[in-house]
Amino acid sequence: MKKILLLGILATVTLWSCKEDDKPQPQLTVSIGESYEGGVVFYIAADKQSGLVAAPNDQSEAIAWSSKRKVIPTNNEIGTGQENTTTIIKAKASDNDEYAAKLCNDLVLGGYDDWYLPSIEELIELYKQKDKLGGFDASATYWSSSALDGGYPNAGYTWTYIFRSDNPNQKNLDLNQHALYKVRAIRTILGTPNPGTAAQHEH
Repeated sequence: MKKILLLGILATVTLWSCKEDDKPQPQLTVSIGESYEGGVVFYIAADKQSGLVAAPNDQSEAIAWSSKRKVIPTNNEIGTGQENTTTIIKAKASDNDEYAAKLCNDLVLGGYDDWYLPSIEELIELYKQKDKLGGFDASATYWSSSALDGGYPNAGYTWTYIFRSDNPNQKNLDLNQHALYKVRAIRTILGTPNPGTAAQHEH
């Protein structure tokens, strides 16, 4: 009897789980260039379940990726900027300096405190929509959170992007992590606003 009852419960749970999985996921209803959740929308995923917003203005006119050269392998793809930022901060935990990833991570803007330094592919998407967002220096170089692994000869190289359309080498590998470039923070948005991402301790 107990075995039959247990099987019945498991079947019910499985059926409920399947029904939950079958539910359509909430989609974003915003457009590129629209102000939303503390920033301006510059990217929406193909399934419209997530996207990216950028801060309305640069967070720094000139800041280093790291004052000391560090080999911190991170990723390039869209959707990896937040993880990259966390990885960089952990690797630099013992360093007493101001740097691009920390600047973004510490940002509280528009009631949100989950900003991060974009990956190179996220930064390229940001560049594509720069005219709709505004506030960019058309000739400046911006840091990404993407860096190459430790294999020679690429150890410590970091991806940057030059916001100049007439430059044939806009996507650039930079060995000088102490160089002073600009930063624009971004954050992830979801089809349904996530109250857990909003800053809870602003006064």
